[in-house]
Amino acid sequence: MNRTVGWFSLAVGVATGLVMGLWAFDGPVNPPAWLGEYGDTARRLARLGHIAFVGLGLINILLAHELAGSALSERAKRIASRQMNFGNIALPITLFVAAAWRPAKYAMAIPATAVFVALCLTAWGARSQHQPAGARVGGARAPRDRSGTDRFPQASA
Repeated sequence: MNRTVGWFSLAVGVATGLVMGLWAFDGPVNPPAWLGEYGDTARRLARLGHIAFVGLGLINILLAHELAGSALSERAKRIASRQMNFGNIALPITLFVAAAWRPAKYAMAIPATAVFVALCLTAWGARSQHQPAGARVGGARAPRDRSGTDRFPQASA
């Protein structure tokens, strides 16, 4: 699910960038009045919402890959996954809402904390991932082919 949410988030991030690009840098369209000038808080929040869709989408895709081989329990993986999906969806939306309605900025802490929890859990699980025997060569992961076997097996003594 994280990969799906991540990819959709990237698509939405690019779409919002395309729309915002219409009025950026003296574009062909005037910005909506409620966004104000380039340096105004509302416009900054909207730009942050756009890049949050992109950045959190990328992180969510990486998190999906990382959790697959993580040493975390299934419950911890599920918590990290759900927290990241919630944060990936809710934080950019909250930023856009806060651009239009300033009191919404106080809600940003909730999805931001969810992302933080997801990343902390994933980092904890990454510290001791399950590694197949012979998967490390000289401290680095051995290259693998499509079948998952080592391309450069270690020489036996």
